[in-house]
Amino acid sequence: MVTSTPAPVLALLCHIRELRDGHVLCELGENHEDDHAVMLDDADGTFGGALWARWNETSGRITLLPWCPAGLPEDRACGLFVDHGSGHGWEVIDPTTEAIRRELAKRYSAHFPEYGDDDRD
Repeated sequence: MVTSTPAPVLALLCHIRELRDGHVLCELGENHEDDHAVMLDDADGTFGGALWARWNETSGRITLLPWCPAGLPEDRACGLFVDHGSGHGWEVIDPTTEAIRRELAKRYSAHFPEYGDDDRD
């Protein structure tokens, strides 16, 4: 989810992460109730988690957070932090990535069977 990002948060993140037209992509998806979040660096080797930027309409912070322990039977980890306020990583759909996949499926349908029933333009 692309959010309108407060200037202090943009100033904090602009040297760490590529910004998209003055916005940061929240990894928690749409309609979550907690602060927005984006992972900055995987600190798994020493901490068992990652460095995350968290922000809301007025402030932001950078914090180390442990990984969410949830995982699917197919050995797919959540990829978010513990006690995140949204669905697990496999439930969050990035609309930009989804649009790209749908366009690729139109050209290379054999590689994207999950889009086989979509209406083709």
